[in-house]
Amino acid sequence: MHIWRLGLVALCLTTCCPAIAQTKPQVVSHGDKFDVSDVLADESTTVVLFMQQTSVMERQFLDDLQKQMVLGPKLALDIVSLSDVSAPAAQQYKVTATPTAVVYDRFGNELARTSDPAQITAAVRKGRLMGRIKWIDEDNPDAAKIYGAPPEALKRGIAGILKTMSLRPEAVEMMNIISKVHFSDGFLKRREHEMIAAYVSGLNKCKF
Repeated sequence: MHIWRLGLVALCLTTCCPAIAQTKPQVVSHGDKFDVSDVLADESTTVVLFMQQTSVMERQFLDDLQKQMVLGPKLALDIVSLSDVSAPAAQQYKVTATPTAVVYDRFGNELARTSDPAQITAAVRKGRLMGRIKWIDEDNPDAAKIYGAPPEALKRGIAGILKTMSLRPEAVEMMNIISKVHFSDGFLKRREHEMIAAYVSGLNKCKF
């Protein structure tokens, strides 16, 4: 193969192919301080597990956790190996007991800090369902004003299609005006509006 062809293959591998997803846990610290933002997987939920790898019980905890989670493009597992909770990394992230899992969403926000497998699983699920677009969640102090919604509506949950506009309050306001027309009877009945909307969404392969 000519040199220029080798160069072309290398270029394709580095620019055309997506990054290889993490398929097994990786140790990101042996107790030293580190910046968690440097180890979070791109566009993924990341579980950072602080543990003592010399502990049989904690190694079993890790094995059980791995069986519950499928690592890949949307989920990564990082290990912080500690001798004890006096290690600099434990002090840095206020870890007072091991094992402790800290779950981060794709934006680096902490979703959970726990040693309960059920809570870890729930936080991972929440992170994996999170949209790629930043938005205002229902528990944000400004949510009621931005969405123009009463507390009971926030408790039920705001539709994802509306959340995608939450960083542009004027777009949310316009959407609310359009919705009042859409969800009312006029020349067309509400059910006919819904049928048209569902058909158009189907044509565009839009989950909304």
